[in-house]
Amino acid sequence: MLSVLYHIPEGVCDIIADVSGITVIIPAFEPDSRLPQLISRLKTAFRDFIVVDDGSRSATAVFNRLRGIDGVTVLVHDKNRGKGAALRTAFAEVLRRFPDATGVVTADADGQHLPEDIIQIAESLSINPDRLTLGVRTFGPGTPFRSKLGNLWTLGEFRLLTGHSVRDTQSGLRGIPHALLPALLEIPGDRYDYEIRMLVRAVRRSGGIVQIPIATVYERGNATSHFRPFADTLSTQRALFAEALTARCGS
Repeated sequence: MLSVLYHIPEGVCDIIADVSGITVIIPAFEPDSRLPQLISRLKTAFRDFIVVDDGSRSATAVFNRLRGIDGVTVLVHDKNRGKGAALRTAFAEVLRRFPDATGVVTADADGQHLPEDIIQIAESLSINPDRLTLGVRTFGPGTPFRSKLGNLWTLGEFRLLTGHSVRDTQSGLRGIPHALLPALLEIPGDRYDYEIRMLVRAVRRSGGIVQIPIATVYERGNATSHFRPFADTLSTQRALFAEALTARCGS
């Protein structure tokens, strides 16, 4: 099966679909001032935001500023547990507080996702409430090595193991249906391995992923990324094989 790939034209984000029932989730480890700026720009489209402070030690001012923004909930891990753990914490909060929500959009805290792209993903989720929507980037000559490695190594293997084509396995910009969240709470993995398992689980349950092109943004050589090229890529590979094997065995 092939996943759906389409592009929502620029300038129509305010008329395509209602995203008020979608919560924006942002895992954050040592974020800077760009995070509250991003949320402030998204306030016209979204009512609710959940930011997970994943054990930060030097970003107190940023989180205090976030707590002052209406609609923003800050959840705190007492130590750094990893992106997967932060996502599960936020998913559990959404299930507890918003049982009738359309779903969630997950975004990164490091400035790599533009407000208009976050809105596009939310609108796609509103239009396709039973399928995961994935924001996919283009990896050109200027792409940092750590980002290329994390994706190119897994693209072919993902298709071979699952039968589905995904153009960006490491994108953190995702629209996730509310009905999928309980299953995602059961997925093991605390770092980036969790995200690859999520994609496998999504194609198993819904038969495909909606993919939308988004801007490719890297600043200062991607210095703010917490992705470890070799350790996290190896962990992601193991998780992909394990999740695909579980699917084949019918678990």
